[in-house]
Amino acid sequence: MGRLSNAGGRPVARTAYLHVNFRGITPIDVPLRVEVRFDREEGRKRYLTGALYDGASVTADAEALFVTLLPGQR
Repeated sequence: MGRLSNAGGRPVARTAYLHVNFRGITPIDVPLRVEVRFDREEGRKRYLTGALYDGASVTADAEALFVTLLPGQR
């Protein structure tokens, strides 16, 4: 989610919060799919959502808020 938040030439942002809902057991040693969506930007705030899939089953979903850094912040 952080990579998408900072992609496309946008100014650097940091995670303000990341909320994850675990919906089911996530298997290991199998291919998984991650989908992340940039929902909206309001001033310095960027809202993203995402999900982790095992086939058609959602094993986890998340929502995050990223905040653009002010000049001089790192």
